[in-house]
Amino acid sequence: MSIASIQGLTLAPLDRTDFGIEQTKSTGGGPSAVVNAGSLVGFEGGISEDEQEDILYSLQFAQRAASGAADRFTQIKGWYTKYVEVLTDVGWTLKNFDLNEQKVDQSEVEVAKAALEILAAAATGPQSVVLLAAIKALKGMAKEDGFITLFEHYGAQGLIGNFQVSDVARGPNHELNITTGAFQIKMEERQDGFLFVKWHKKGVSVWGSATTASFNRQTYAEVRDTVKQMLGAYARKAIAEVPLKLD
Repeated sequence: MSIASIQGLTLAPLDRTDFGIEQTKSTGGGPSAVVNAGSLVGFEGGISEDEQEDILYSLQFAQRAASGAADRFTQIKGWYTKYVEVLTDVGWTLKNFDLNEQKVDQSEVEVAKAALEILAAAATGPQSVVLLAAIKALKGMAKEDGFITLFEHYGAQGLIGNFQVSDVARGPNHELNITTGAFQIKMEERQDGFLFVKWHKKGVSVWGSATTASFNRQTYAEVRDTVKQMLGAYARKAIAEVPLKLD
């Protein structure tokens, strides 16, 4: 995509809301997990600070461009079509991303656990240790904690949640490999901390889709400055590193 095409996108604005989170500057290199507007991103060890920033900004850019084109909560398919299109244009290569619903059909379901299982299936491997630690950390927080409030502010509206979960790891050839998932939930009644509520089947419906992807920083470098300029200085307020306890 050309810079002119990027500049032609309409980005949904960020609410200038103070979520009460002390913003820390990641040193990069170590395992970390970040709430990025309506997404949760885990970084395995060995991902530099600059690489993390590029991935987080590209993901936020795709979220906001998708929200500028379609309603995040009432036009889910249209929203994800734009989301994937923008990710592809700024340097992501996604493999067979299927927007068809893959429903979670269980008598009792915890949304976070179901999302990680779908993600692990796409990766054809074990669940990410980093994301497991991030979910554990978030689950232990109060419902009104800033991290929870930030995620749910952008990832849910009324009785509908639309959020993403991604795991980033360094590949054998130094490439940046990503397993990323898109998820929607519909609640019978709104519950704060909806990721961690143990829902009975009639109380919530969950669908998700996940795929593997790679991120080309050389492609992204061509639009990096434009993306950052369009996101604006407030973009960092929608990014918060989750405190992890890794065994």
